[in-house]
Amino acid sequence: MKYKITSLTNKIWNIQDGLVEISGIAEILAKNRGIGDLGTFVNKSIKDFLPDPFVFIDMKEAVYRIVDAIKGNQKIAILGDYDVDGISAVSVLIKFLEHIGADYSYLIPSRMDEGYGLNIANIEKYKDYLIIAVDCGSSSVEELAYAKNNHIDVIVIDHHSMSTIPDSFAIINPHRPDEKNNYKYLCATGLVFIYVVGINRQLKEVGFYGTKMEPDLTDYLDLVALATVCDVVDLIELNRTFVQAGLKVIKQRRNLGIGILLSAPINKSIGIITSETISFFLGPRLNAAGRMDHADLSVRLLTTKNPLEAKKIAQQLDALNNERQTLEQKIMAEAVSFEKKDQNFICAYNFNWHIGIIGIIAGRMKEKYNKPTIIISKDSKGIGKASCRSIKDVDISSIIKKGIDHEVIISGGGHHMAAGFSIDTSKINDLLEFLALNIKYEHYVPELYADCIVPLNLVTVAFMEAVSILEPFGVGNRPPKFIIPNVKIVSAKIVKENHISFSIEDKNANSLRAISFRCVGTPLGDILLKECNSVSMLGRVVISFWNDRKYISFQLEDISSDVVLK
Repeated sequence: MKYKITSLTNKIWNIQDGLVEISGIAEILAKNRGIGDLGTFVNKSIKDFLPDPFVFIDMKEAVYRIVDAIKGNQKIAILGDYDVDGISAVSVLIKFLEHIGADYSYLIPSRMDEGYGLNIANIEKYKDYLIIAVDCGSSSVEELAYAKNNHIDVIVIDHHSMSTIPDSFAIINPHRPDEKNNYKYLCATGLVFIYVVGINRQLKEVGFYGTKMEPDLTDYLDLVALATVCDVVDLIELNRTFVQAGLKVIKQRRNLGIGILLSAPINKSIGIITSETISFFLGPRLNAAGRMDHADLSVRLLTTKNPLEAKKIAQQLDALNNERQTLEQKIMAEAVSFEKKDQNFICAYNFNWHIGIIGIIAGRMKEKYNKPTIIISKDSKGIGKASCRSIKDVDISSIIKKGIDHEVIISGGGHHMAAGFSIDTSKINDLLEFLALNIKYEHYVPELYADCIVPLNLVTVAFMEAVSILEPFGVGNRPPKFIIPNVKIVSAKIVKENHISFSIEDKNANSLRAISFRCVGTPLGDILLKECNSVSMLGRVVISFWNDRKYISFQLEDISSDVVLK
């Protein structure tokens, strides 16, 4: 039974099924996601999806080249990006090269001082090394040309969009225009893991290990899971099994730094480790280093073997994340003034905004107003730096490329939905005119998806255990959303300035604690504070922990006065 209703905030609810019983919930969720055989879906492993590394263009050359470097004791330099995917990719290579005794160095540029990607100064710094660039390099045409002209071998392992192929020793990227395989959904760390599988296989073939212990590559799957979830790539096929297996490694606390970051006193609310643990706890803290300080902190946490160092860094990351949250609230309050109802996009700029925060603000603004959003600040060299988040109908990376061609934008790139660029700050008005001409799409009423209707009395731990069969959830395997019908709101109150905490009760006095995030001052928040009777709620049911206690709670997204039971 599929039908739609309009909510009290004028959104459309797309309801896939009616009332559900606990025994059938997994099958309903599988059907709604186009999953044919639930048993096969649940039981597939990495081995079912992991390709031969050499299916990727340039992979064979890249594997042979690093094996020659390892055997010949040539130094290896790893250059990465400062987000979770970049630091995880760097960390996988560090752990592998360290295990086999290779001579390596690594470098992640400063977000504030150097910005994203390769630069000639860093290439020159490592001119005698074999350079491996991870999660960057695909758009570094000039820098790679410099390396090639100076006989510096650079291997690029990246997953960002490509329109041309720079001249480099090897470029492993499923988005190469000439690449024929179907692995465009992988993040950089996933590709690096496949690269390491190829290296390890080749080292065995040449007899490198002898009596030495071969590394257990499954030890790196926690890092692959971190990157896959945090880079918001599709959790399908190989990615899904990467995250499944990686979560098991995280639970085993094989990585010292991750284990300490998850442990008290840093955190007292982690119980069950899921993809959401990565999204909402680990990811923000690991990202906080690159946003507020330097991403090297997170690399050190993920690769250290020293418990004291790990504890100290974990505390630093937690403090940086708290600082980030405070700054984010301030910038968000300023950025909303740039939204114009008659404009197809939002372009907000303030050259004093912290560069490390603008990506988060772009995402928040896009979600709030359902418009492509560009947030611009300025780096230490006076160059405008923009972070962009888009909607499904606007390919922001194509807009950026066109802006470069029209000489409005200096450089940039990224994905369909998320990207960034550099701009001369004197061209902001030119940019606004360019965006007005080039960002066009049909406006539509926001539509929220719900799997089915669940009466409040069925929202139990047993229900959630049945739902968990389909984990991990994320892009490509969307988190289940449910409608709890015919309840009343009680004890609504504002918490931490932006959120509203409340309880919901049905006519039989069943109750559930609930929260709506970042809703204060919105139509939804205003409705909640009125404490209405007989409403239906759309959102997510989650199992939460606090001080070792488990409880069920509801994360509200929207509310309707319609009685959805039919």
